[in-house]
Amino acid sequence: MIKNQVDCIVRFHDINRLNELDRCIFSLVGQLYRPLHIIIVVQRFTERQIDDLQATLAPLLSLPNAPLLTITNWENASPIDARTELLNLGLAAVTGQYVAFLDYDDVLYPEAYSILTQRLNASKSAIAFAAVRTINVNVFEQFMHVAGLGNLSFSGENLEDLLRANFCPFHSLLIDRSIVPSSLLSFDTTIVWEEDYDLLLRLCAACPSDFTEIKTVIGDYYFKSDGSNTIPANGKLSEKQEIEYDKVRVFIENRRKTTFIAPEVQEQLGILKTAIKKITIRDFLNLDLSELNA
Repeated sequence: MIKNQVDCIVRFHDINRLNELDRCIFSLVGQLYRPLHIIIVVQRFTERQIDDLQATLAPLLSLPNAPLLTITNWENASPIDARTELLNLGLAAVTGQYVAFLDYDDVLYPEAYSILTQRLNASKSAIAFAAVRTINVNVFEQFMHVAGLGNLSFSGENLEDLLRANFCPFHSLLIDRSIVPSSLLSFDTTIVWEEDYDLLLRLCAACPSDFTEIKTVIGDYYFKSDGSNTIPANGKLSEKQEIEYDKVRVFIENRRKTTFIAPEVQEQLGILKTAIKKITIRDFLNLDLSELNA
């Protein structure tokens, strides 16, 4: 494990969206923090496509003090939608102390990793959170037009809010691998939606987390008019998507019912009675803390 290095995993599945990936990587090259290692995980790319990807990014990565780059390809024919496998593939290539995630169509501000590493070092937490803003983008054949700030608000302030609902976009956080058990840092490949939230539930129930910078905006989350976001910009799912997402809701609720909260995390949540040895996330969300701590 390379001490102090940030490894950022970027999922990329469509070679026709190289312009968006280029913007994403530009935001990483522009990070004030070093050392930085970019891991791009692609889905069933040909050698020619990988060559095109490298050629597109070469000018950025040839700049002085540019981050290191690793490209890893998911070559298996199944599953058709390998987005969760891509995350685990990226984790297998991680070498640094810190790990972060960034989708190809989103960006970070230059100070992002400096802020998050400072919080991890100060709080000795396993994971630190900040905020991102939403941007509405109109997609055209040759360019994208930023229409303005989005209406979606990621409402939440602390760990309890996160346990109730996912308000933390995946590029708003940084994980310290030196604190997190290696067995915990992996994604459940039985789901392709909310796979990030599932990890956060398990991680934040087991290890201390830091929300000090939760109001500090460190990046942008792009909602695009062409419907290419996992969740459409208008927030409306198709009938088929609703059926699939209902299954995910059941999965997440079962995770809350079966995931125990570690004693040090119980303290963070304000559970003062140390007699509670085993309490699940769902148990906690149903507790009346005023009565419990009386």
